Amino acid sequence: MDAYLILCHANPVQVNALARYLADGGHDVFIHIDAASSIRDAVQGGERIHVLERTVAVRWGGWEMVQAMLLLMRAAVATGRDYRYVHLLSGQCLPAMPRREMEKVLAAAAAEGKQLMECIPLPADERWHGRGGIYRMQVWYPRCMVCKYDPAHKFFWRYTNAWLRLGLKRPGYHLFGPYYGGSQWWSLTGDCVRAVCAEDRRHPFMRHFFRNSFCSDEHYVQTCVARAGYAGATTGNPSRYICWPAVHADSPRLLQRDDWARLRGSGCLFARKFELSPRECVDYFSWLES
Repeated sequence: MDAYLILCHANPVQVNALARYLADGGHDVFIHIDAASSIRDAVQGGERIHVLERTVAVRWGGWEMVQAMLLLMRAAVATGRDYRYVHLLSGQCLPAMPRREMEKVLAAAAAEGKQLMECIPLPADERWHGRGGIYRMQVWYPRCMVCKYDPAHKFFWRYTNAWLRLGLKRPGYHLFGPYYGGSQWWSLTGDCVRAVCAEDRRHPFMRHFFRNSFCSDEHYVQTCVARAGYAGATTGNPSRYICWPAVHADSPRLLQRDDWARLRGSGCLFARKFELSPRECVDYFSWLES
């Protein structure tokens, strides 16, 4: 049995379709609905589908995303079940292969103890521009500057570059490294997720440190995975099919019906991101299992 953790804020029809498909496969599903969203009443729970009561309002690039992830991880761990894998998805993700194929892939990965995650030591020039992404940990960011939708975000690079020119490093910088990063989306074994939650509980000051980092959702769990001793088991590939419109784009492009055949042939477990109508949801899952 696996656990699926879903972060969502919109399109409840697609979220419900995804949750039902996963639960019908005999797995547990845990859903965090953005507290700033209006879809709570439209998202359906069930015997295997658990909608979290406690939620946070998620902001792009901010610590709130990590808070939501941790709430989901703790909910899965609290069941006491020995999950084979715990998968982090968004409400805009969908499976990219049918259940029977996914089961074979995950069974083989679990037999080798693989963690399907990018866990890249920083700095990594080939992955992040701007000193290989290490500035995200080095600079202390006021919360009002992190989110790209906040007015203060227009000063982000001016502020960041001032810190870098002066060679400043924020208090605590040397306490919690080395730092790691990668895609927010991953599939980790149950024992790895338990170790991450234990690492999080053990170091509350590290959690406080990451609150004022940039895009901590791409670094906090990876750093905990490494600190817990699992970095060597990570694959470097979270097995997500994602199409970026440009290098260093803020968001991937929406997948259309013309993309379906390509994602099916990609070998990835999941794909994002989708915004399907109710009719398209039915068509997608019928096509997936055909």
